[in-house]
Amino acid sequence: MSDHNQNSTPKTAVILLNMGGPQSNEEVHPYLKELFQDRELLKLPLQKILGNFIAWRRTPKIQQRYAEIGQFSPTLKIMEDQGLKISQVLDKRHPQSAPHVCVSGFRYSEPRTGRMLETFQNAERIILFSQYPQHSCSTSGSSLCDAYRWLEKHNGEAFRDKISVIDRWWDRDDYSELWAFLIKKKFEEMKKDHGLQDEDIRIIYSAHSLPEDYCYKKGDKYNKEIQGSVDRIEAVLKKNGLRHEHALAWQSKVGPQRTKWLTPSTPQIIRETKQKAILMIPIAFTTDHIETLDEIDIEFRGYASEVVDHFERSDCFNLEEKFIDLCVRLVIEHIQEDFVSKIRPCCVNCEGKDCSAMRMYFHSKPLRQTG
Repeated sequence: MSDHNQNSTPKTAVILLNMGGPQSNEEVHPYLKELFQDRELLKLPLQKILGNFIAWRRTPKIQQRYAEIGQFSPTLKIMEDQGLKISQVLDKRHPQSAPHVCVSGFRYSEPRTGRMLETFQNAERIILFSQYPQHSCSTSGSSLCDAYRWLEKHNGEAFRDKISVIDRWWDRDDYSELWAFLIKKKFEEMKKDHGLQDEDIRIIYSAHSLPEDYCYKKGDKYNKEIQGSVDRIEAVLKKNGLRHEHALAWQSKVGPQRTKWLTPSTPQIIRETKQKAILMIPIAFTTDHIETLDEIDIEFRGYASEVVDHFERSDCFNLEEKFIDLCVRLVIEHIQEDFVSKIRPCCVNCEGKDCSAMRMYFHSKPLRQTG
């Protein structure tokens, strides 16, 4: 974020919500501790004690994984660059709401969402823009509840009439078309580089997993929104003439061993592949981080080397111009719709302490249920 953005008061401040990531070895344990003690992300018995224990146990492994990729979380730098590009394009395309500033607001690392709210409290409008296209209580919900708690603690009434939320944008055509563009680009590269036919490449969509009970008992619709995303993207790819088999799988299971997670797992789907090549799609992520750079690019590549000749991953959106344009469109549409927040309704069997109050605070309107 530039000094100009930090020190001037924008008319419109856009805060991109994400988990964030550690920037040093010393930050790994505090990051994991806060993550595993977050009951919106993962419910554990004796949450503070067990969450701290899991963080302590996993810290060396995560530090080693960052060493493997030769850097700490790239999310901060990528999202700073995204924010700068988004604000520049917004200034040009929608001068009515300029000047704009677009910054990151992280759940478990700096810059925290609360700090960004405090920094830009004098802006005329503040938009919390979830960078999770599919809504889950464990991601979007946790970030929005975190923002709500900060606002309630720090004179939330002063913000109430100028703050709004962009949530859940997986079911847009331009989102599906963006993924289809990136997938087709990598797909055609693989065919050309390795002399493959369409049918030789299996496309595996991989999303961060959740415990089954979150979806099947509590009612989090994240799994349905991921499946809906895959169906929509595949429809575009088929329309573009690609002929291939595809599968949806779930990665990054973390927690007590007895917990049942969404299936099938990504390693299982990789091992069952009969084609010559795999193209991995990190469907739930917009920006590179440890789960793409290490878990997919290194760990899953290792599994794949035993069953296929070629293994590639589609790029995340990162600084892709079409993604910047998509974000700009979402913000402009939100402004033109008079800053109406449309947060996905609470789960049918909601267990969260602040979920309902958060939605009331942001004046969330009912929205059509897709997926």
